[in-house]
Amino acid sequence: MKKVALLMSMVVFAFMLGSCGGSKDDKKSETSDSTQVQDKETVDKNIDPNAKYAVEKGIIEYKMETMGMVSNIVVSWKDFGKLSSTTTSMNMMGFNTTSYMVNDGEYVYSWDGTTKQGTKVKYNMSDENEMNYRNIDDKQMKKFNIKNEGTEEVGGKKCDVYSMNMNGASTKTWVWKGIALKMESTASGVSMKMELVKMQEDVEPAADAFDIPKDINFQELNAKTK
Repeated sequence: MKKVALLMSMVVFAFMLGSCGGSKDDKKSETSDSTQVQDKETVDKNIDPNAKYAVEKGIIEYKMETMGMVSNIVVSWKDFGKLSSTTTSMNMMGFNTTSYMVNDGEYVYSWDGTTKQGTKVKYNMSDENEMNYRNIDDKQMKKFNIKNEGTEEVGGKKCDVYSMNMNGASTKTWVWKGIALKMESTASGVSMKMELVKMQEDVEPAADAFDIPKDINFQELNAKTK
C-alpha cells in the first residue's frame, strides 16, 4: 500500500507542478506549421505567461490504474488554473474511498471523505519548486531532471511529452495547453497509468467545486515564516 501511496503522491505532485505546458521547445514545433502559429497567437496572446493553463476554465476526467485498482479522477479549474480542485474516487479492497484536494491560490488543502482530518500547505507560485511548464527555465529542468521528449497526440490534441526522474521514480506526461491529458509513472517496481476520459473546455465548474469544508480539522504543514 505504501507503493500505491507513493504513486498517488507523484500524480498530485505533477498537478501541483502545473502539469506542464508550452515551454521554449514549443516554438520550434510551431514554426513548422503556420496555421498552428496563427491559432496559438489568436488564442493565447492575451493570457498571462505565468498562468498555469492556457484555457480559462473547465473540467477534466481521468481513469487511473495501478496494481489492479482503478481510480476515477475529476479535476476542475478556473482563472486559468489559479483555482483548482481534484476529486479522486477508488475502490480499495472492497472499500470505496474519496479524497479531495483544493488549491485556492493561497493554500493547498487535502482531505478524505471519511475522516475529519486534513492538511493544508502554503502555496507560493514564485517558489522555484512550484514550476509552471508554460515558462519553465533550464534551471528547473535540470533540478527535476525533466526532458522534452517531443510531441504526440492524445484525444485529438497535440501534446508535448515530458519525462521526469526523481528519487528512483519516473514519470512521463502528455500535456496540452498546460493540462496533463495522460500520465505514466513507475516507482519501486509498481506502475501507474492515467488516461483522459473526458474534457470539457471553457465549462464553468460546479459552484461548490472550490469550497473548503468547515468540519475538517486541517493541520498546516511546511509553514514558512518571513
